[in-house]
Amino acid sequence: MTREIVAVDLFAGAGGFSEGLSQACEDLGYDLYEAAINHWEPAIETHEANHPDAHQYHSKVEQLHPPEVVRRLTGQDTPDVDLLVGGPECTHFSRARGGKPVSEQKRMSPWHILDWLEKLNVDAFVIENVPEIQDWGPVDEDGQPVRDGSIFDAWVNALNQLGYAVDWTQLVAADYGDPTTRERFFIIGRQAGSVTFPEPTHSEVDDELPNHRTAAEIIDWSDLGGSIWTRDLNDGRMTPPKNSTMRRIAEGLRRHCGDAIGLFADVLETLGRDEIRRLREERIVPQRHAAAVADAVDEPFLVPAASRATVAPWILKHKKNSPSQDVTTPLHTVHANGNHFALGTASTHLLRQQDGAHPIDVQDTAVPTIATRGGHAIATTETLLMPKNGRNRGLHSNGLYRPDDRPAHTITADPRAKLVTPVVQPFVDDYEGPAKAVSQPLGTVTSRDRFALVVPELWPWGLDVRYRMLQPRELKRAQGFPADYEIVGTKTDRTSQIGNAVPVNLAKSLCKHVLTATDPSLATYGGGLGEDPDAEIPTYEEVAGDD
Repeated sequence: MTREIVAVDLFAGAGGFSEGLSQACEDLGYDLYEAAINHWEPAIETHEANHPDAHQYHSKVEQLHPPEVVRRLTGQDTPDVDLLVGGPECTHFSRARGGKPVSEQKRMSPWHILDWLEKLNVDAFVIENVPEIQDWGPVDEDGQPVRDGSIFDAWVNALNQLGYAVDWTQLVAADYGDPTTRERFFIIGRQAGSVTFPEPTHSEVDDELPNHRTAAEIIDWSDLGGSIWTRDLNDGRMTPPKNSTMRRIAEGLRRHCGDAIGLFADVLETLGRDEIRRLREERIVPQRHAAAVADAVDEPFLVPAASRATVAPWILKHKKNSPSQDVTTPLHTVHANGNHFALGTASTHLLRQQDGAHPIDVQDTAVPTIATRGGHAIATTETLLMPKNGRNRGLHSNGLYRPDDRPAHTITADPRAKLVTPVVQPFVDDYEGPAKAVSQPLGTVTSRDRFALVVPELWPWGLDVRYRMLQPRELKRAQGFPADYEIVGTKTDRTSQIGNAVPVNLAKSLCKHVLTATDPSLATYGGGLGEDPDAEIPTYEEVAGDD
């Protein structure tokens, strides 16, 4: 007989926990009956679009009567629930909030879970939050949190009084198959069994496990973004990058591209919106005259790119005593005449947009934490063939080409065609941390725009950089949602829902582990904690007001 799972998802949001639970039950062959509650209409609409068989409630959790929710779900009068999951609001616990005053009403949301556990017969629960919830204490007279952990301790004590053995830990989503390094606090409670946590399914140190999934997996490589030099000309909603963005791009180039790119980075970090406009409007030099101008000018200027709709910056200021490089090595020191350049487009990195952020390589690194504001932006590698038999106007007479575009050029006794390894790499700009390679997991996805794709491209006359923010369709995949999972609402709404979601594969691992756990405890044999029938769970106001 197929096992039936009755579950409740409090603070359900876009349904990260629900999707993980649904996938876990599907893997186990269980039938799932679920109720989901959230106060925000776009989130409930998203949940309804993807989980049509669930019972959704557009409500605050404290406004519902738990036994009635379960009765409507099961048709039974007994309020039995196999699993309760939830991710109470976390922003008023997180240190990322800085010194902003906190809302006591929003900080009490985990306390509402006690009412559901008290009025229902729940076998087990899994609750997610930020690690700082362990410091949960009262708020002082200035509206600042007192991080003494006193309310957290009282909350755990109340869970024990309700008969639950509990334990908690911090888990990284990348260790469970999500391409994000998001780290979150999880507390598990069970009535009849000891509490354990699932073993990781992915690792960068355990050779017996698959490596972490990478940011490159979730990026739409058909859209590399627009040129930082001309993006506002092609889209009236855009502006040239501001100086803080240019500094992050420069840092990403230094971290993820060859030393030869340092010259470009040195100039890029000095530019802002006004400088880019001025370069574009006043210092355009035809390509055929670039070499002559190079003899007379020792500062940046732009040239129109042949066969391209963008302009590329020509960086002329060279470091003294730079060592010479063999012409067959990837990209030599940039010279004005453009001779003997090994050219290739960059491979991609994520740029992160917060202060102090550095780029990351997206090919072997997970996506950093995705915030509800968003904030990750991208640099694409192409291996090119470089024929070297002759020059024309300072460039190779036979242009560079991709080896998969056409047959190799005429083969001569001299191995003139070289495979050019790109010296520039795409990366992810992170507004809240260092840029990362696309070969790493993305960082924590938040509710605001946070990550951008940066794609440097080298040309004989300089460096172009493509730049765009990662889109909700990419961010949701970083959180483990399937590609066809529909997130409802405006772009801001969708980004917020994604950033607040529990990573799906991590949720799946936790739910599957709890539903199949057989570890006995004293409660299994009639001992252990057991629910105290005389226990009185204090109100939040009573706990928060204690001196």
